[in-house]
Amino acid sequence: MRLDWAAFLKLVHQSERFVLTSHVRPDCDALGSELGLLGILEAIGKDVRIVNAQETPANLRWIDPENRLESLAQGVKPADLDDRDLLVVLDTSAWAQLGAMGEVLKRNRDRVVVVDHHVSEDDLADRWFKDTTAEATARIVYEIGLRLRVPLTERIATPLYAGLSTDTGGFRFPSASGETFRVAARLVDAGASPSFIYRELFEQDTLARLHLVGRTLAGARTFNEGSCILSTVRQADIKAIGALPADTEDLINLTLAVKGTQLAAILIEQPDGRVKLSFRSRGAADCSALAGQFGGGGHKAAAGAIVSGDFDAVEQQVTEAVDAAWHALEPV
Repeated sequence: MRLDWAAFLKLVHQSERFVLTSHVRPDCDALGSELGLLGILEAIGKDVRIVNAQETPANLRWIDPENRLESLAQGVKPADLDDRDLLVVLDTSAWAQLGAMGEVLKRNRDRVVVVDHHVSEDDLADRWFKDTTAEATARIVYEIGLRLRVPLTERIATPLYAGLSTDTGGFRFPSASGETFRVAARLVDAGASPSFIYRELFEQDTLARLHLVGRTLAGARTFNEGSCILSTVRQADIKAIGALPADTEDLINLTLAVKGTQLAAILIEQPDGRVKLSFRSRGAADCSALAGQFGGGGHKAAAGAIVSGDFDAVEQQVTEAVDAAWHALEPV
């Protein structure tokens, strides 16, 4: 890991009261990293809270059996966090992804530290502990535990395994190395249950979610001889089916599974009218660069953004950007 561990450990030892936070629409790597780090820090006697901008999605509440995930949306006041010595931002480096927690961080900048593995970054803090070669932020948190000499327990291992496994696409992405599997094995030995985590993640779909999957795939369109695929989800679709916002998560991975697809994009209309963009790539196309055109970011193989504007106009812009990115790969 390419991190200044001495500086990070010094910060940890100098601080007693922590608040951990992550991005809006949190995924397993965000929540798993928060809960894993909470367990590690509490094991060495620290006072820790987790406060996000939004509530935990209903489909991920299983990851928090102790109900430690709090949110501004559920009544936590920014002033409630004024006693914290250190504010740790996990799994994001972008203001746009922090929601209302962004204002909390701005007024406490001198106490903020970022722990992340994404390529893109905004000016969130003066102290960064970032490794873009890490397959998940959960992996960085695992390494923190090692360096603090905290024994792995089921309480720590389960959320970290959830984060590690999902951010590597079930260990199928190129980012999954031999060491990834060795770390996963240690987490399993410490009590993480792959069968339980898989069941909670992938075998809890509602009928409405499956109807939404069908409608999304039915409306997907391909271009560049099937190498590129684009799909859309409108609020009207979600409401007509009776689906929940959380039901839109991971739809893009299903479109990438279509035979021949090398580059996928999905546009999901949000309740406030904005449009969530997600990009996935199998090969040389750089999703982070694509998302960057729309004010977002992420990794080469997976990235996203949130934009404002007319949905049809945004769809046209994304189509043109994906097409240009694909043709830029072709030899002159």
